[in-house]
Amino acid sequence: MDKVDREVALSEVNTWLEKKKIFTETKERYKDQIDMLVEAIVNGALVFKDDTYEFVHTLCFPIGEGDAIRDLTYRPRLNDKLIAPFLKGVKMDDVDGRMNGLIAALTKQNRAIIESMDTTDKKIANAIGIFFM
Repeated sequence: MDKVDREVALSEVNTWLEKKKIFTETKERYKDQIDMLVEAIVNGALVFKDDTYEFVHTLCFPIGEGDAIRDLTYRPRLNDKLIAPFLKGVKMDDVDGRMNGLIAALTKQNRAIIESMDTTDKKIANAIGIFFM
């Protein structure tokens, strides 16, 4: 059963993309990621906070000792100063490592936590992270 109407979910994702000033061509290129975000909202795994432009991701598979981490909150914006600490030791050609670093910076979590995410949750995180690459 859907948690949020699909049209509402699409509107929320579009609001987020507009706030980030994502160009039309980029939206077309990453249509699959946009669809993933909409699907995650519809199914209740992702909530858009329209007052802060943050996404709150309720993990399908909590992580950490005793499943301590049950959700992640993604910042709406990043800059090099915020990203740099999370990319220490990651080579420029390590695409997965760089994406993990971006997601870590977005969520203010350790990169090792992000690397421990189940693939179901990682698809949602990657769909958000791609718009910060």
